[in-house]
Amino acid sequence: MRLQRFKNPAIIFGPAPITGLGVARNLGRNGIDVYCVAESKNEIAYSRYCKKFYAVHQIEKDKNVLRDFLSNIKKKLKHPAVIFPCSDLFCVSLSQLREEPNSILNDQYVTFGESTAIETLVNKRKFYHSLDKYGVPHPKTFFPENLEDVEHISRQVEYPVFIKPAITQLFAMFRKKGLVAHSRTELITLYELVSKHSIDVVIQEIIPGPATNLFGLCGYFNKKYEPQAFFAYRRIREYPLMFGTNTIIESIPTRDVLSMKNVVENYLRKIRYHGIFEAEFKKDPRNGDFKLLEINARSWWQNSFPTKCGINIVLMAYLDAIGEEINYSENYSYRTGVKWLFFINDIFSSMELLSRRQINVYEWLSTYTKIRDFAYLAVDDPLPWIMSLIYISRSYAKTLRTKVFTRPFEILSGRGDEKSKGTF
Repeated sequence: MRLQRFKNPAIIFGPAPITGLGVARNLGRNGIDVYCVAESKNEIAYSRYCKKFYAVHQIEKDKNVLRDFLSNIKKKLKHPAVIFPCSDLFCVSLSQLREEPNSILNDQYVTFGESTAIETLVNKRKFYHSLDKYGVPHPKTFFPENLEDVEHISRQVEYPVFIKPAITQLFAMFRKKGLVAHSRTELITLYELVSKHSIDVVIQEIIPGPATNLFGLCGYFNKKYEPQAFFAYRRIREYPLMFGTNTIIESIPTRDVLSMKNVVENYLRKIRYHGIFEAEFKKDPRNGDFKLLEINARSWWQNSFPTKCGINIVLMAYLDAIGEEINYSENYSYRTGVKWLFFINDIFSSMELLSRRQINVYEWLSTYTKIRDFAYLAVDDPLPWIMSLIYISRSYAKTLRTKVFTRPFEILSGRGDEKSKGTF
């Protein structure tokens, strides 16, 4: 069967290696030329599905650099491109550029909507305020403006609590999604620490329960703010063990999380959201309710996984952008019980769980069945996986070299003492 070729290329901005490989493969395997843009070169540059990789200094942080790049690449392309933002900062910047008078994006195709909706999801302070407004169940969240507010909050909360940045990427210096405070003193100390870096944060209760209580719902909302696809998964393991990212997940039918699917759908309609999304939520063992943790306004790590199960969400976004018909209905089914694996991180996660005797060897090995998708490895595109071994080795070596710097944060956040050995 001859592969259909599309004349409009795709440009993906700011992708983490795993995210970008998924997007490039989802599109490239369907006859679409893919260009990748980030601040530094990574594994995506070695993919057969990446036509060209652009490493542009400060493009993610400086909107003027981004605008200039878009102006220059338009002159090189024969046809208008379809734009895919793959990081929070790019989501915000590109949506703002799109709304400028005589926008540089006026004659391009986009897979995202209005900046107001995107900023609501990206900025955690705005996000949790909006969840309160629309009555969406979520962890109890506090919004400190200063140290006096934190001192007041510290007397109201149950410990431990989570200190989360309003903009996730601005927390990169801590190499964590957030910091855990086990006491009033720790909470105040950690707030003072992040305040020195002018980072806006929220303080949030921690939903108890293991990683297996965490679920994801992914999909796409079209230009009319209508859902075009839904895909659900459950987490099996994560790394790090507290507030980590997926290392192995399993596809499940959306009916298993129907209540949260309805909540997410109604919420995204109300804020007039357009684009790819991933909602993460956790089942609260105290009452059995799902609590919404966050919604990513972009492609996520495992965006290749739904495709392996039979539903290519990234391609749907591309087709909708160029005005092609999307063949999808609520009755559309995909394969369930299928798994995605990030092997290296899962080994670290598994070894830690085994050492704590939270799982046994049989339970661990039994999860390695029906794996159909991997973070880096693809039979038709092996070079990024080979390069990932080099990049990951360098990353862990750098982590060891900077341990002296990060150790105070680990101690203050409960990751370096006996308190951290419980699973929340």
